[in-house]
Amino acid sequence: MSRVARMGTAPTARGSDGPRVVSIIGSGRSGSTVLDIILGSHPHIEGVGALSKLPRSGWIPDDDRRCSCGSPIHQCPYWTSVRERWIEAVGGDRLARYIDLQDRYERTTARWPRLALEQRRPSSSFLEYGEMTGALYRAIGAVSGRPVVLDSSKKPIRTYALLATGAIDVRVVHMVRDGRGVVWSRLKSLPRDVEGGVPSARPPTPPWRTTLHWTQANVESEWVTRRAGRSGAARVTYESLVADPRSVLQRLSSVVGEDLGHVMERLENGDAMTVGHRVGGNRMRFGGSVRLRPDLEWTTKLSSSDGETFWRMAGWLARRYGYAR
Repeated sequence: MSRVARMGTAPTARGSDGPRVVSIIGSGRSGSTVLDIILGSHPHIEGVGALSKLPRSGWIPDDDRRCSCGSPIHQCPYWTSVRERWIEAVGGDRLARYIDLQDRYERTTARWPRLALEQRRPSSSFLEYGEMTGALYRAIGAVSGRPVVLDSSKKPIRTYALLATGAIDVRVVHMVRDGRGVVWSRLKSLPRDVEGGVPSARPPTPPWRTTLHWTQANVESEWVTRRAGRSGAARVTYESLVADPRSVLQRLSSVVGEDLGHVMERLENGDAMTVGHRVGGNRMRFGGSVRLRPDLEWTTKLSSSDGETFWRMAGWLARRYGYAR
């Protein structure tokens, strides 16, 4: 019996014929892009970045968001090929319909109860959402020629919806970073730089607001991870990844379903990882290639008052992940 079937979900007919999907979830600025690029260097794994942003922000002709290759996403040959295969699979260009389904099942956390109900008694629209999403992953698998698609959208609710539809084989990686590092990252303002991966200006985010988001995203990610089952999910921290990547990758091998020894060797040799074709995610995806380097700037630059704000609000959860005051 499959993991999805054990969850009580009614799988769709084509749930086993697509690529294996590895979904990275958690709070933003937690290192998901780094992990995406590292795992995507494996010859069997296609890292595509935050795939949830593709239909709305990538396939709309008047949107100038860029693929990591440098081309506007709607002009990128790779994503154009993916779209052609997806259109063929779903029976016509149903982009507007798919965006509507994403809005319905992925975007609002207030709809968690609705998804729980859909899991027990799936509606025709929910099954349609699953089939169209499954078709997207299958299109990526066909174009890339790789059996594993790595999606770092980070949205727990999206991952739960994918698990519940039963349309694809989903594995889950919950990525956690010390929330004080996330607070420091979001305190930095970013000017608009389309070619550099910032489609719109980003003002600084107050520490209390970042802390609320960090807490909510991680609590929801824990909930989804439990529902994926022990064999289909893992939690890793950014700090452990940069300190001991071999140990982290050994743990992830069983979840991903691939021997990651080749990736470990590349990291230990200091080899650069190519970024491929990724949508969304950290600006580092525009660098052509990356190496694993720890970013612990917050430990010396975050003010004590901002650090205290985080700890008063979320210290209870941070301690659970092994962080100390």
